[in-house]
Amino acid sequence: MNGIEPARQESVLLRVLSGIAGVVVLLASGLFTLGSALAAPLGMFVALRRARRKGRPLTRAASWLSAVFASIILLFVGLVVLFSFMPGSAWQEMQKGATEARVHPDTANLPAWMKSMPRSAQSDSMANKLATNPGFFLMTFAIGIAFTCVVLGAIGGTAGWIGAVLLRFAFWGVRT
Repeated sequence: MNGIEPARQESVLLRVLSGIAGVVVLLASGLFTLGSALAAPLGMFVALRRARRKGRPLTRAASWLSAVFASIILLFVGLVVLFSFMPGSAWQEMQKGATEARVHPDTANLPAWMKSMPRSAQSDSMANKLATNPGFFLMTFAIGIAFTCVVLGAIGGTAGWIGAVLLRFAFWGVRT
């Protein structure tokens, strides 16, 4: 026919489809993970360079972990920068909202078995003191941000890793 054997045509078609899928996965995941998926290929590249320098092959697990860690780091740095430029009044509004949410009772009725449980007045006063402490608010906020970075970074890193693996196959024919 055109001089290209069928196995070669299949390989070229597979690589083109892989490239298109890789770009789509990277762009879509970058959109949904606040851009953290776009750091995954960079993390994989750093891990590959490090493995080659030590004379070892880059395993799939190491490649995936480096993609996830790069995404987590990018997300963490981005959120730190975002919150560092946030005005002080916004922090006060968040603390005020947290305090108001704690003070106002829930409108939902408790089940009978929960109403019969004894409550300690001492533990309630200690919880109130702790909850109104600004340091407590800042610490719980930081833990929430860290958890968000890990979860979104893991999702974004995994999606970015998939996209980068597809693109690697498309450009270099390397199956990971």
